[in-house]
Amino acid sequence: MIKNRAATAQLDTVPDLLQRRARRSPNDIVYSFPGFDQHYSWRMIWEEVRQLSEGLLALGIRKGDRVALLMQGRIELVLLIYAAACIGAVAVPLNTYSKKDELRALLRDCKPAALFLDKEGQRQSYLAMVAELLAETGGPDPTADGPDETADGSDADGRLPAHLFVLADPAETRAPFRPFAELAGEAAKAEPHAFRDAAAALNLRDPLVLLYTSGTSGKPKGVLRSTASFLSAARAPKRTGFASGALLRLTDRLTRRLSIMSLLPLYHMGGFATIFTALKACSIRIVMLSHYSPNNALAFIERFKCRVLVGTPFMIEQMLSAEARDRYDLRSLLGLVFTSSAVDRRILERITRELHIYFFMVSYGSTEAGAVANGICVTDRKPHPLLSPLYGLLMQSRLVSGFIGLQQFLECEYSLAGKVDPHVEVGIVDAATGSRLPPGEQGEICIRSHRVMRYAGQTDAADAGPSADGWFRSGDLGYVDARGHLVVTGRIKRIISRGGEKISPVEIERALLKLSGVESAFVVGVPDERYGEQVCACIVPRRDAALIAEKIRLDLAGSLSAFKIPAHILFVPYLPMSPTGKISVADVRELALGQLAQAGENRLNA
Repeated sequence: MIKNRAATAQLDTVPDLLQRRARRSPNDIVYSFPGFDQHYSWRMIWEEVRQLSEGLLALGIRKGDRVALLMQGRIELVLLIYAAACIGAVAVPLNTYSKKDELRALLRDCKPAALFLDKEGQRQSYLAMVAELLAETGGPDPTADGPDETADGSDADGRLPAHLFVLADPAETRAPFRPFAELAGEAAKAEPHAFRDAAAALNLRDPLVLLYTSGTSGKPKGVLRSTASFLSAARAPKRTGFASGALLRLTDRLTRRLSIMSLLPLYHMGGFATIFTALKACSIRIVMLSHYSPNNALAFIERFKCRVLVGTPFMIEQMLSAEARDRYDLRSLLGLVFTSSAVDRRILERITRELHIYFFMVSYGSTEAGAVANGICVTDRKPHPLLSPLYGLLMQSRLVSGFIGLQQFLECEYSLAGKVDPHVEVGIVDAATGSRLPPGEQGEICIRSHRVMRYAGQTDAADAGPSADGWFRSGDLGYVDARGHLVVTGRIKRIISRGGEKISPVEIERALLKLSGVESAFVVGVPDERYGEQVCACIVPRRDAALIAEKIRLDLAGSLSAFKIPAHILFVPYLPMSPTGKISVADVRELALGQLAQAGENRLNA
């Protein structure tokens, strides 16, 4: 282990864990990015991370500095995240779908000391975008301490950091950019013992990563999350000495031949947390995508015989609906891990019908609050020899709070998010007044725990929410049932206000999804001169289904009040996905407004 720790340092920091893994399981493949044919063992990870860490130190990157990462899913992204963590720097994985103006805003907000980027990704040139930003701001900031700031904390001129590295052929790289390969060469310039001293100064409560919220209702906010907020959720069992080591070796022996497929990008809270599963809980291969594609996901599950699939419900539904679905064999899958609380009965019925899975896991949390509630459900299929060690791993590593029966999920009208974590407090309050509501009554979900993190620039974790005593108001609606299970019923900002009536889009979506021929449905509010807002339903028909708007309204009349029946029903080929793997509310609304405007023009011209 790394020697001469400071008295305030703690065990189980990232460099501790990486070095331990490299010694215990040096040849186990842990991260695979088949899109780039990258397959890294623990020994390869540790050796390259240490070298990159020393390279960062040689550049002058120190504890607390931000390192921005604009990269597709690839091993260099994981290496840089770990390299920053080993010296106390803060990794800032950026949304790879960002356009130039969005990227400018993110860089101004996080004020990185260095920026690492792919040459291109998501059908755009990152190199060209950053070059344009450089031209607009007059070049990179030459100062070692980063951009100058005004009195309000904003950048004086918005200039980019001095250190700009790009994953490109050195022969094609022009100043001020440097090829990524040169960072390893910088390691020789680091001061003797610089890496050891930086690692010794680490504390589990130090910021590890700056993650940006999805920004569905405004500009994204940066949330600083600590190492403890990820690793403390995956603690080893309360054993010591030989017994603990023997159990870890047995767990590794059982899991090292298993593969997990993660559909999530590493700028996503769930995706970032997934890479730490292998670091702390067990030695298990995690297969990741360079960018999300249903067909690639299907192909890689079959190729690597993945046992567990991790993703949002919307992503997994897209895979099941893909035209190429029948060409791939998914019988290797034992279970699914949903990283979103929006797992309703219809989704579960479809998945248990179309996939021969033995279990699924649900979870609820957010970038600000971390993990809040979760649960695992065993389906009624016959036992599998690998299930007992998998369930044991999930329980002993504290990754799940308990088991929930399948019937409880199928009987729930909304989204059953699981059992509240024993280390988390959940309170339900009136969204308008903030007053506490009794058990079983629906209101806004509020959270308080050690995992609630502050927004970047704030000085106290309690400032993450409006409450001075540490409560974070999630913006989600829900209640806690008699069993202590958290049920999520909707999102406050999606509530439609029609002539003073408050309408839940989720209720209408549930009714629509019960109708024959409806594959997917999403409901938004659109402007209306008379009522302020009107209900608009965007529906994806099933293949070969012939849906008629008036027939849908008649069918809904038996289950919904008249004012909840959609005034506008639009048929769309697909629902747009956000960069975090959920349905994009803003894009659906824009799609709806565009179709409504086009329909209005057609009527005028008729």
